[in-house]
Amino acid sequence: MNTNEAKEIRGFILTILKVQYPSPASDRLISLTLNDSRLDSSIPKIRIHLRYLEEKGYVRTEEGNELGIQRTMATLTAKGIDLLDGSIADDPGVMVIR
Repeated sequence: MNTNEAKEIRGFILTILKVQYPSPASDRLISLTLNDSRLDSSIPKIRIHLRYLEEKGYVRTEEGNELGIQRTMATLTAKGIDLLDGSIADDPGVMVIR
């Protein structure tokens, strides 16, 4: 995966989480949604992007159980909303489409 694709995927993840806000979204839901956009959507790679976004403060993650299956659940933070809305400076690691 190239750098631009990674940035695009991170932006899509934040957008998906904004639709779900304030509820969390599972790594599986994010994967299925990205798959519809023909982006690399394997769950292990989604978890790597979620980790990056969490380290930046844009999402919060927790391990959860969805229908008896262990999932990573992600919730958009206020800082993530601010990034998407353009209220804070753009992040060079995330492609936000406004």
